[in-house]
Amino acid sequence: MTDDGGLLLESSSGRFGQDGAYVVVRDGSDVAARVPLHETFHIYVDDRGVLRTDHELRLRTMSAVRLHYRLERSS
Repeated sequence: MTDDGGLLLESSSGRFGQDGAYVVVRDGSDVAARVPLHETFHIYVDDRGVLRTDHELRLRTMSAVRLHYRLERSS
C-alpha cells in the first residue's frame, strides 16, 4: 500500500529464473532469456473518487512508456 492508500505493483530487476519478462526461441532447442523490462503500476482513487492507474514501462533504467488510465464501469 502507498501513502495515498493506493496499490503499487512492480516488476523489479532480477536474475534468470526469477519473476520477470522472458523471450523464448524455439529452433531445434529451446533458448530463454530474461529481458530487462520492468513495469510499475500505481492504482489509486483520485480526489474525485475516480479509480486511476499510472503505468510505467522501463527498459533497464530508462523510461520507455508512461500511461495514465481512468477506469470506469461500463454500462
